[in-house]
Amino acid sequence: ALDFIDPDKLSMTVVLTAMNRFLNEDNGLQMAFLDGNQPDRICKPMKKYIEARGGRVLTGQPLQAIDVDSATGEIAGLRMRSGEVVTADEYISAMPVDVLKRLVPERWSTLPYFKQLDELEGIPVINLHMWFDRKLKNVDHLCFSRSPLLSVYADMSTTCKEYYDEQRSMLELVFAPCSPIAGSPVNWIAKSDEEIIDATMGELARLFPTEIAADPTWPSTLSQGPDGQARLRKFAVVKTPRSVYAAIPGRNKYRPSQETPIPRFTLCGCFTSQKFLGSMEGAVLAGKLAAEVVACRAAGEPTQGVKAVEETVTHAAGTMAPRKPRGVIGNDAVAFGGGSSLTSSAADELKAFDPAQLVPLG
Repeated sequence: ALDFIDPDKLSMTVVLTAMNRFLNEDNGLQMAFLDGNQPDRICKPMKKYIEARGGRVLTGQPLQAIDVDSATGEIAGLRMRSGEVVTADEYISAMPVDVLKRLVPERWSTLPYFKQLDELEGIPVINLHMWFDRKLKNVDHLCFSRSPLLSVYADMSTTCKEYYDEQRSMLELVFAPCSPIAGSPVNWIAKSDEEIIDATMGELARLFPTEIAADPTWPSTLSQGPDGQARLRKFAVVKTPRSVYAAIPGRNKYRPSQETPIPRFTLCGCFTSQKFLGSMEGAVLAGKLAAEVVACRAAGEPTQGVKAVEETVTHAAGTMAPRKPRGVIGNDAVAFGGGSSLTSSAADELKAFDPAQLVPLG
C-alpha cells in the first residue's frame, strides 16, 4: 500500500516514515474519508473561496510552454495552447514530476535543480470502484489486503456518507503494484478493464470465500463454493499511468525544495521535499510549504532557501547539452498526470507520449 510498489523494491525510508507518523502523532492510526466525491467536497469549495476573493479558476486550458525572459532567464509567463500568455507576480507549479519534466524550458534544463528531476519518475496505479448486489462483511476503516494485487480497500457504503447503503456494498480498491516499473510481473495498465476486474474478483473470492458468488461472467470465481452469494452489479476502472514518484532506495535525496533558483517560480507536489510520503498528505504539506515561500517573499522576509543538490547531479548538469522541452501531448487527464477510464482515444494519447506503459507483459 505504501507508494503502490512491490515491498522488495520499496525504500525503507518510506516504511520508517510511516511508522514514525503512526507511533508519534496524536490519532496517528486514524483514517479519514471525505463524505463525498472530491470535485464536490474539495474542488468546488476551493473554487468558491478563491472567486469570493477576486480570483479566477480556469479549467480546460492546457499549458503549452513556460516562457522565459531571454535576457534574465526568469519566467516571463505561461503560454497556453490557445496562444494566450498568462503573466503573474508569482507562479506555482503543482504539476506531477513527469509532466513538469516535459515542460522545463531549455534555458533551465542545465540547472542542477532541474536536472535532478531526471532521478524521479511516477509509477502507475489503478483504482477500482465495484458495486455489489448485497452487503459484504466489512469494517468501518481502510483495510490493508493480504493480496499481491490489491493493496488497500474500503467499503464506501459504510465509510462514506455519500455512498452509505445498508443493503449493498460499494468497494473502492487500489490495484497495485500494477506494472514492471512498480515490481509487478504483469503490466496491468496494458490489460483490459474486464481482465483487471476478473483478476480482482478472483482475489476477493480468495479473501472472502464465503461471500463472493461463483459467477460465469468472471471465470476466476468459478471455483467458489455454494455459500458465496454476492455478485458484481457494475464497476469502473480508473488508470493513472504516472502517479506518485517511485520511492525506491536513494530517491529521497533528489526531491527538490519548493523554492527554486528561478525568482517567482515555486514548486509544490508530493514529489517535492517534505516529511510525508508521495501521497495526498504530502501534496497538501508541499502546497503549504510553497505558500510559505511566496508569503515570505511578499513580506520581504527570508525564506528557507533552495535545497542543496547532489554533487553528482551538479557535475552531470555541467556537462550536458541544453534540452528542448518535449511538451505535453493530448487532452485526456492521463496526459497531465491524472487518472482516467482509459478510452481508446486516451490509450492512443498514452501510446504517443509514454509507450512503455502499454507494452504487454505477463
